[in-house]
Amino acid sequence: MLACMADSTKLPPYVVFKRKTMPKGVKFPQGVHVRVHPKGWMDEELVIDWLKTVWAKRNGRLLWCSLLVLDAFHRRRMPSIKKKLVEDNADLAIIPGWITKMLQPLDVTVNKPVKDALWHLW
Repeated sequence: MLACMADSTKLPPYVVFKRKTMPKGVKFPQGVHVRVHPKGWMDEELVIDWLKTVWAKRNGRLLWCSLLVLDAFHRRRMPSIKKKLVEDNADLAIIPGWITKMLQPLDVTVNKPVKDALWHLW
């Protein structure tokens, strides 16, 4: 998961490998959060982990209410995720998949090339 703030501040990358266990003997770059999932998905547990390890540690989070914009994938609308965002003083905006290219430019311009590069490296 790649994310940035409205002021262009980049949040640390969160990489989910399609594996059951973490790769042994592999040193990942500092500041990159690496997790595994048998299907390579961001399930409810991993979204909560991302909220705790990345979202909740962003600069300025205590100064104002934030808005997190996510796509309409059903696991992102789980009550546990909404509850965690309320705890973090953040609102959630779910956008329909057909307007991702307009409202989530990282999906269009960055995520695919980064995923392809990571696939070749690992």
